[in-house]
Amino acid sequence: TSTVEVGADDMNMKNVAADESNSICESECSSLASQSSSPTTVSINTLMEERDVTTSTTTTNTSTNIHPNINPNIKTNTALKVLFLSSDTGGGHRASAEALGSQFERLYPGSTYHLLDIVKQHSLPPYNNLESWYKHLSAHPTQWNLVYKISNSHTINSLINIHLKLTTEQSVRQSIQSYEADVVISVHPLMTNIPVTSCAKISAETGKHLPMFTVVTDLGSGHCTWFDNGVEKMFIASDQIRDLAMTRGNVPSNKLVRTGLPIRYDFSLEAQRLGDRTTMEGKIYQ
Repeated sequence: TSTVEVGADDMNMKNVAADESNSICESECSSLASQSSSPTTVSINTLMEERDVTTSTTTTNTSTNIHPNINPNIKTNTALKVLFLSSDTGGGHRASAEALGSQFERLYPGSTYHLLDIVKQHSLPPYNNLESWYKHLSAHPTQWNLVYKISNSHTINSLINIHLKLTTEQSVRQSIQSYEADVVISVHPLMTNIPVTSCAKISAETGKHLPMFTVVTDLGSGHCTWFDNGVEKMFIASDQIRDLAMTRGNVPSNKLVRTGLPIRYDFSLEAQRLGDRTTMEGKIYQ
């Protein structure tokens, strides 16, 4: 999984979650837990249900909790254009977007998806050099820790957001609008605040609601930039992230949906074949 902060606590949290929850990521495929459905499938269906709620006045109210009874083979004639906001700062953000995008294509035939890096394409220095900065800081843990702690504050985050809105919001809005997307999904912490504003303005300008969701790809800890409460829903992997979202971002509980981390469909198949990994059959399969 792609994490903003990497540390012993996160690694321990991943090991615990792999055994005790349905929060599953690609790097943990060797310790997949037994479950009835893929967390990726749950996320896709929940996203679709929430989109239907926000775009139709006749749709009945949909639960925002985990949906354990969703049929993983559900098919629909509703094809969507999905725009993911992501960056190649590590492999986890892109992997999550591609896992979700592939499931949209599989479960909702005719759907298409694209990835857009608004920071790289539309921000001014130093933000547009995010990938190179990420590689540098990853190789220098002390500097990483310093930058993380300084930036992970409400005051600094607010100043950065004001600056980015003044310098990039219009170009970000035009870029998002050019994709003619039906839904926008952020899988990166630096691509939530500005796009929320852009999607709201696009909706007002076009008269067509453009919903935006966040899929938090961190498991045990998360940078404050993840938690913009202006999104329709925020999909999270753990109770720890839920607590951070509510305390750091004032995200109301009814916007938080615990679904686990997105994984590729192939991994979900392996999870089903594995079954209960604590049984003799599960141990033999491993």
